[in-house]
Amino acid sequence: MHEEIKGLIVPVLTPFAESGKINEEAFIRHLAYLKGHGIERIMVNGTTAEFFSLLPEERKTLLKLARANFDGLIIQHAGGLGLAQNKLEVQWANELGADAVAVLPPMYPAGLSDAGMIEYFNALEAEAEVPFILYNFPKHAGNAITPKILKEVSHFAIKDSAQDFELMKHTPRYFVGTSTNIYEPVQEGAAGFVAATGNVRPELYAAMDMLVVAAKVEDAAVMQRELRAYSAQFSAGGVPVLKQALSRKLAGYPTNVRCPLV
Repeated sequence: MHEEIKGLIVPVLTPFAESGKINEEAFIRHLAYLKGHGIERIMVNGTTAEFFSLLPEERKTLLKLARANFDGLIIQHAGGLGLAQNKLEVQWANELGADAVAVLPPMYPAGLSDAGMIEYFNALEAEAEVPFILYNFPKHAGNAITPKILKEVSHFAIKDSAQDFELMKHTPRYFVGTSTNIYEPVQEGAAGFVAATGNVRPELYAAMDMLVVAAKVEDAAVMQRELRAYSAQFSAGGVPVLKQALSRKLAGYPTNVRCPLV
């Protein structure tokens, strides 16, 4: 399915019951909602999924549930803290049916050298039997992926939530991590985009995906303005606001988040 890793990817939310446990029924219903509105590619256990609040066994469970209930393309985010845990989560991608794996730089020790991150990424890439995607999000990881890292780590693509478009020329495939700035990067050669607000209005983002693929310039420009206006309401609220909005679209979807989110 390598050739299908392009276009729109939706990073799926994780629903929680009042008890704090994962609400598996709501997760499965959400996957059906996305698929029913034209979504063909998802990421599980990403930032939007609150991976930082999930136990390793919970992240594994979500990947299993996704593979059993979503017949599109699945990217597993290896969101563990530390090389040993991330190796395990890359192995889950291999064994549990993920179509690709995405990995952030090491987290907590900020300002790491390129040499250290290259060693880290290469150790994880060596474990991967599926396409290996680097995930650039320096705002949260504390370390940015650089052209040198892209040159020295074998990788399939980069997902760039920093929107550092200079990185595009240093990678075979560039995915812009945004719900608002889509058309221009794709016109410049980006392979696709990762849109968190696609959780709530999947039909809108699926339509944008079709316009981009069809190179319908004028229609895509109009759609992008609509997407920017729609996404603006979520920019400050993040995951809690996304869940509240989804609960109005998907009856009964729980709005609970895990501390420290409120």
